[in-house]
Amino acid sequence: MDAKFWLDVVQWIVTLGVMIFVWIDRGRSDNRRLIQKLGERQELQEQRLTRAEEGLRHTPTHDDFAKLQAEVSGVQSTLNRVTSTLDRIHDYLMNSKA
Repeated sequence: MDAKFWLDVVQWIVTLGVMIFVWIDRGRSDNRRLIQKLGERQELQEQRLTRAEEGLRHTPTHDDFAKLQAEVSGVQSTLNRVTSTLDRIHDYLMNSKA
């Protein structure tokens, strides 16, 4: 076997080595880019979650609704009494002979 054959073999091995290195390096580069995109998406999700938590912090609680229900019941009771009084006044004015 002569030197040209061995040089061709070495050339093929080096070419295959470079090809494998480029293939692995491109995979690393793609992975790095995808990981960066995932990091950006995670930051956006964290910002959305923070805004949602802030919004929920200002929503009424169960106790607030209970207080509101009590106030509405009180207003309704007062309104019923006023309605009853107005009905009596109406009846009096309709039935008075003056």
